[in-house]
Amino acid sequence: MGRQAEVAQVVRTLDRARSVTLTGVGGVGKTRLALRVARVLQPSFPDGVWFVELSSLREPELLGNAVCSVLRVAQRVGRTQIEVLAEFLEPRRALLVLDTCEHLADECAALADTLLEAAPGLRVVATSRRVLGIDGEWCIQVEPLPVEEPAKEPAERPSGATGKAAAGGGAVALFVDRAGTLVPGFAATPEVAVICRRLDGIPLAIELAAVRLRTLSVEQIMRRIDDRFGLLLGGDPAGQPRHRTLRTAIGWSHELCEPLERLLWARLAVFAGDFDLEAARAVCADPGSGAGLRRDQVESLLYALVDKSIVRRDDTGEGVRFHMLDTLRDYGAEWLRELGQEERTRRRHRDHYLDLARRFDAEWFGADQVAWYVRMRRELPNLRSALEFCLGDAQAEHPVGLDLAGRLTYFWIGCGFVAEGRHYLGRALALCHAPGASRSRALWACAWLADFQGDLEEANDLATECMFQAFSGGHRAAAGWGTICCANTGLHWGYLNEVLPMYERARRAHEQGGDPGAGVAYALLGEAYVLRRLGRHEQALACLRRQRRLCDAYGDIWLRSSGDLVRTLIEIDRGDMRTADRYARASLRAKRVLHDSFGMAAAVKGLAGTAAGLGDMERAARLLGIGDLVERSFGVRLGLPHPNGAGEQAEARARKALGERRFRDAVTRGRELELESALSYALTGGEDAEGAA
Repeated sequence: MGRQAEVAQVVRTLDRARSVTLTGVGGVGKTRLALRVARVLQPSFPDGVWFVELSSLREPELLGNAVCSVLRVAQRVGRTQIEVLAEFLEPRRALLVLDTCEHLADECAALADTLLEAAPGLRVVATSRRVLGIDGEWCIQVEPLPVEEPAKEPAERPSGATGKAAAGGGAVALFVDRAGTLVPGFAATPEVAVICRRLDGIPLAIELAAVRLRTLSVEQIMRRIDDRFGLLLGGDPAGQPRHRTLRTAIGWSHELCEPLERLLWARLAVFAGDFDLEAARAVCADPGSGAGLRRDQVESLLYALVDKSIVRRDDTGEGVRFHMLDTLRDYGAEWLRELGQEERTRRRHRDHYLDLARRFDAEWFGADQVAWYVRMRRELPNLRSALEFCLGDAQAEHPVGLDLAGRLTYFWIGCGFVAEGRHYLGRALALCHAPGASRSRALWACAWLADFQGDLEEANDLATECMFQAFSGGHRAAAGWGTICCANTGLHWGYLNEVLPMYERARRAHEQGGDPGAGVAYALLGEAYVLRRLGRHEQALACLRRQRRLCDAYGDIWLRSSGDLVRTLIEIDRGDMRTADRYARASLRAKRVLHDSFGMAAAVKGLAGTAAGLGDMERAARLLGIGDLVERSFGVRLGLPHPNGAGEQAEARARKALGERRFRDAVTRGRELELESALSYALTGGEDAEGAA
């Protein structure tokens, strides 16, 4: 409210400047202003407007990963995340909003400089309590809302005007707007203006004051604010810096909370990002049923904090979530430290998310993969926070961090967080050298991720160490996965005959009590791919049939859709293009749901191969362009162990049939589509592979 002039100013500035930083004290409304600017400018940026919230990110080296996560850009072999982002954004006209940068100011400045230099059509809006120092940066100080004088008598207001309309668009209007949700028909008075002036027009402070109308009158609020300021600020509120004004207003709200509400506020401060009621109960309630904060009290106390505007409630469509603004969370964190409960509460936070990771690990290979993907992506800020707690200075926590990082293996691999997963697994392995089940698992997981990044020597070394420790310790699942990872690197190096028995041994190890679900399914996939490369199609099909039955029994679509990619290549080899097309289409549909960027690119290239085989060279060329679009959009390049050959064959056939100019025109049309439209085009026509065996 009351920011129309500032919105217009930022929009005008972005016409002549490529980087704008919104600065100002906490609670002044920098984030809301940036969001409004983003909404206003969305039609002007056809290639995307992205909002990256950074308050929960504490590791500077993960900044690139955080931005890639929002933009859905995956790691590319041999490239840093910032390099991948620069290449992704280079051809685009886009707006990137970096919110809450002050604790990562130098890193955000370096990131923005790199991206702006690489992408001429990019604009960056940052919010920060300090200037970033970006080349060509324009800084706009976000001032508190002006305190307008309301009409003293109702008769002075236009006929039919509401309190909100009469109050205009500044601090008083904000107070009246928030108060109107609690006291219907609430109208501005001179006392409201006094309150807003005492609070320096800071929006967050005004909102916290307005919510007190549940229990206090305007006059009581005014007197208590004056008393509070007189006590803490020496009786001269007008001369105090605005950050102290906000802190004082928050402190007053804190005092007006009940003791258990204050305790819950403090404990909720350990959450990074948002959280649900289950998490609040698990983390914030004291164990047992004795004194303290009981589990059955958390819900009512949480909603009391919502009523007081300390906690925000969001209905996301996937369930009710809660979050606190950074300034309020920081205040709660300070209070938690004063109570001497920070470590204990963070440990409970860690335990809750470790339990979540263990459930995810146990249930990923099943019917709820899409739901798990959505949930774990949403919980990523809290998972990061738990990992940082475990991998800090306390050595006793390091083994727990190793277990937590390893339990997230399928999230790192299957949901597009390859670089971040390798970062945490590498840190955990460097801190924990004692052999055991957790270290064996982390070794093969890190080997798999290193293989995806093209670091084959490192992948092979990790997998070999895993096999040695796993066989010595009797860890069958780790032994099986370590063997698979060794086979994957051998496949990269072209040792087809040597890796086939390795996949077979891994499968038997998993069947004999290792991992009879995902482990067996992946080993069968590896066997089928190698057999197809060796020209032994019937044996490859037999492996795929076994793999499909296993995936169907569990309800898995992740590895089943990878099997469909191999089946696509086999049918192309055998000349059955219509069957190949059905399998490629089914694979793309599943990979799209799971946001598996490698799989989507491979499936589109498979569809290009089937289109060429069916004689539709125009479609084949356009699909090749779409394949390039997918690779560019997610920052990936196809390579082993993903199926290959179909795209190359399609390109040769389409180029010959269409001629160079028509071929290039069709490819360009595919590349220039919007991503979702391109994927929809790729999926049009044909049948499902359901039931095809």
